[in-house]
Amino acid sequence: MKQVVIKNSNSIWKKISYVICSIFIALFLSLFAFIYTHQYFPVTGQSMYPTINANGIDEDGVYVNPYNKGSYGEIVVAKTETGTTVIKRVLGLEGDIVGFVEEDDGTYFYRIPAGTEREEYENNLINFKVVEPYISDISGNSTQKKHFESMLAGERENIVFIINKNEQLVYPFFKVPENEVFIMGDNRGHTTDSSDYGSLPIENVIGKVDYLVKNNYWQVFDIILKIITFKGSNI
Repeated sequence: MKQVVIKNSNSIWKKISYVICSIFIALFLSLFAFIYTHQYFPVTGQSMYPTINANGIDEDGVYVNPYNKGSYGEIVVAKTETGTTVIKRVLGLEGDIVGFVEEDDGTYFYRIPAGTEREEYENNLINFKVVEPYISDISGNSTQKKHFESMLAGERENIVFIINKNEQLVYPFFKVPENEVFIMGDNRGHTTDSSDYGSLPIENVIGKVDYLVKNNYWQVFDIILKIITFKGSNI
């Protein structure tokens, strides 16, 4: 006579319930940690177009991580010396030498990383041109260059005159002071940034932008998924 084994359905449901509860607990803890470690800032204006407010309507917002001051190329929220809150991209760290160079096909932003030998950048300045795919209209750099030169007129200690030995031209650049950052908007020609008021103390940086939020409910789910799977920033 065969023995009939009856599976305990209660134990199966207990396992399923345990898995579901674990998922909800992980989700809750992830969201709690996110809310605790991030600040929300609504974004107005078009200084970061097309990266932010790309549709021309001031409806985007950002979540900022105040425990991360950001690094080169990342977007941050900061306070200017006048107390204005701004959102810009970090394009110069302490010791970096930055400036604009007018070329035949337009004006471009250059960055010479801290510690680079003078002979290296004076003989090969073209190697330090910054590739900026986030800019939609490069012509705005000519306007920023004028602001930059006006800003340099008030500087004494941080101007660096660079000789382009290949073309025998001299360019005025700016050396970012210790514990400061040089920030600029992506919408060149329509942004007020370090090209106007100079670099900012690193302590003025509120934090790095981790998440961009648009008026899109599905994107909220995408952000939640990134948070619980530790995928990081969506910008």
